[in-house]
Amino acid sequence: MRYFKLNPNVTSKKWKGILNLGELRHKNKELDEVELAEQKQEIILTPLHYEVLIAGEISPVNTIGADFLVFDEAIPGLETLHTYGVQYVPLLNKELKHRYILMHVFNHIDCVDWTLSAYEPWPKEKEVKDWQNPRGKFFFKPVLIQEKIPGQLHVFRLKEWGGAFNIIVSEEFKQAVLSLSFDHSFLEFHPLSVH
Repeated sequence: MRYFKLNPNVTSKKWKGILNLGELRHKNKELDEVELAEQKQEIILTPLHYEVLIAGEISPVNTIGADFLVFDEAIPGLETLHTYGVQYVPLLNKELKHRYILMHVFNHIDCVDWTLSAYEPWPKEKEVKDWQNPRGKFFFKPVLIQEKIPGQLHVFRLKEWGGAFNIIVSEEFKQAVLSLSFDHSFLEFHPLSVH
C-alpha cells in the first residue's frame, strides 16, 4: 500500500486573504491544541469553537496551529472521509455563523524504520525535554514499515514524532479526499517510502 504525509500547501498563494484561525475554545476556555492532538482517544469536549486570528475569506480547508486540519462543513460528501481512528468534530464560530469540521487523528502508530529514515537526531549530550520530539530536531523523510501498520488503518500519526502535521494517509484516503468537490491545491500529499 502507498502512504502519504498530508500537509496544507503552505507555499500556495491562495492562502493570501484567507481567514486565519486562532485558538480552539471549549466553554470559553482556551484549549492546548498540541495536547489535544496527542490524545490517543476521541475528543469528549463538545461543542468546540474557533477564534479568528485574522479576518478573511473562508477556505475549504484550513488549519488549527500545526496539528489539525479542518474542512469547511459546506463541502458535499465529507462523510465519505469517515474511517477508523479519525474523529470529525464540529467547530463553530458564532460571530461568523460558520462551521468547520476538525479532523482529529487519534491513532499513533510505531511504524518508522529509524535506521532508513532521514531526520536530524539530537546531539548525544542534549537532555531532551518532555515537550520535545524524543527522536530528534527535524524529520525530513520517514520510511515506514508496512507490517507494523494495521490493514484497516487509512489515517494515523507517527508515534515518537510530534512534528507539524504529523498525519499519514493511505492511497485510498487520499483518493477519497481528491474525490470531494473543493479546491485541492490547499493540500499536499507527500509520498513516503514503505518497506
